[in-house]
Amino acid sequence: MRTLLRRYPDFMDMRAALVGALWNEGIEGEAESNWERVDDYRYKDPVWLRYDRRWPPSIRSGLEAFLELRSVPLLPASSSTAA
Repeated sequence: MRTLLRRYPDFMDMRAALVGALWNEGIEGEAESNWERVDDYRYKDPVWLRYDRRWPPSIRSGLEAFLELRSVPLLPASSSTAA
């Protein structure tokens, strides 16, 4: 996603999808700074996101969680050290 945005910085769909992905990963500060560059009001509409964007469910739910300022549970990191 970032490579595409470097090449096409005004690609709103990719930038909004990146916000959802970053929010899912718990990188909230970077998600917020990328959201500042999304200029299309439709990305704030959960109905439009669900039915008009063909995004993977995880990215869509990440953006919806971002818009609601709701934390998403992080996936447990693979533990390489013994407890």
